[in-house]
Amino acid sequence: MTFLKRMLEQSRLPLTVGQFWWYSFCYWSIFAVITFGQLMMLWLLKEGVVMRPHEMFIWLLDGLFWWSTSPLVLWASIKVPIAFKVRETSSIIRPLLIHLVIITLCNIFINTLHYFITNPLMYSAVGKSVPLESYLFSFFIAYTASVGQYLLLVVGFNKVSYIYQYQELKQQHFETELHNEQLRGQLANAQLQSLKMQLNPHFLFNSLHSVISLMIKNDIRKATLMITTLSDLLRAVLANQSADFIPLQEELKLTRQYLDIQQIRFQDRLQVEYHIDPASELYPVPQLILQPIVENSITHGISDMTTNALIRITSTVSAAGMQVNIYDNGIGAAQRKPSNGLGLGLKNTSLRLQQAYGDQARLQFDQPPGGGTSVTLFFDGRPMAGGDGGRVTADG
Repeated sequence: MTFLKRMLEQSRLPLTVGQFWWYSFCYWSIFAVITFGQLMMLWLLKEGVVMRPHEMFIWLLDGLFWWSTSPLVLWASIKVPIAFKVRETSSIIRPLLIHLVIITLCNIFINTLHYFITNPLMYSAVGKSVPLESYLFSFFIAYTASVGQYLLLVVGFNKVSYIYQYQELKQQHFETELHNEQLRGQLANAQLQSLKMQLNPHFLFNSLHSVISLMIKNDIRKATLMITTLSDLLRAVLANQSADFIPLQEELKLTRQYLDIQQIRFQDRLQVEYHIDPASELYPVPQLILQPIVENSITHGISDMTTNALIRITSTVSAAGMQVNIYDNGIGAAQRKPSNGLGLGLKNTSLRLQQAYGDQARLQFDQPPGGGTSVTLFFDGRPMAGGDGGRVTADG
């Protein structure tokens, strides 16, 4: 019983031991009924020839014997599978020869058992026996049928076993891919969170530096107003801290709050313009993706301007995707002073775009002929699954 359970586990067949014996009984019974029908037709054609009780007993023993060999057939089909491989004719000849040896030995065994054990017992019981010639005749006549039945069962076991093994491997592959995809998503989220955690302190420190500058100048009113505005901005950022992506309209609110802080500092020197396509407002973007670009425009573009400083934010939507452009009329990228903050903020932005969108988003610098600097974010598609694009919040 343990042997049969082990064989069933190796074959991947979803059968219990009881089910295996039942299906085997049905399989061999089909051929037994066919054989009995053939014998009946033979007896009807030969007048006066009928099956005697002891012959029916032998026929019944034959059926039980082949039924009992089902575990052997299962074992043989696992150990020596019949599988034809293209351009390898020998791949099927060797297994066939091995199975022919097995079925031949089984036929020799059953006939030898009948002749040396069943026959003497039957002679003692009814005084009649079957001559050796009849066993030899039965061996050669039944051999072809037994070979066909045996090979059909072996091939059937192989095919059904392969189907279940393939389905199991396919399911395992699917589960593995799903698990790997989940791990990739978790890794992407962790990387996005790490980038965001780098960005928030960077932005906060720069804002606090502006507050300190105002306090040094003894401009308490502006410093107080800036701290209040900064508090509102941080509250909005924290409200969305669990979301990697927010609608563009919410991102623009954060950007406006940041620029409000800067306008307190620059007063009438800074003008901010917005040209936002309504179709772009619900487009999901990484949180605080615009802030480092705007900060870069202020810190390295217009900070030294004494009047008419301009920052313009424009968004457009087309069949190719969405574009967000941040333009400033400052001194231009070629003349900007190098800064660690510049490297951190914009490198962080580029990394976040790559992490969230892959090749479907990019950041581009331009210097318009009239001067200033233009930074454009191109979004060719929605965020990738690994970037958790579905987690979008509309809370302000």
